[in-house]
Amino acid sequence: MPRRSRFFVDRGVGSRLIPEGLRAIGWEVVTMDERYGKQESQSIPDTQWIRDASALGEVVITKDRNVAKRPLEAQAIYVNETRVLVVTSAHITAPESLERLLSNRGRIEKLVSQPGPFVLGVHADRLERIRLNYP
Repeated sequence: MPRRSRFFVDRGVGSRLIPEGLRAIGWEVVTMDERYGKQESQSIPDTQWIRDASALGEVVITKDRNVAKRPLEAQAIYVNETRVLVVTSAHITAPESLERLLSNRGRIEKLVSQPGPFVLGVHADRLERIRLNYP
């Protein structure tokens, strides 16, 4: 990557296995628990962490595909020009989620250098644009 991207991992992705796996390949990662603390991270509104991650230039990684559909979160993504990666199946294991991110590493590193807002679904073998429900 020409400019090293930073990634923010949503609580639904977890705070250990996936962040550690991404750090092992050289990605700079901060988890929700690291930023806000274990207790506070459970109650922080999605709109706030979206705004905070965007202000710090971080790419969001989540398993919540609906973040692009719910009006308040979609608006926060749009207004803050957030770049979002969604592991498209919320029911897969952490190792499977990590494998999806790793198998798409080259595509992710290329696309996250582009300006937001955008939401990309991370599948096993490809990235797919997810329509943002805003404006």
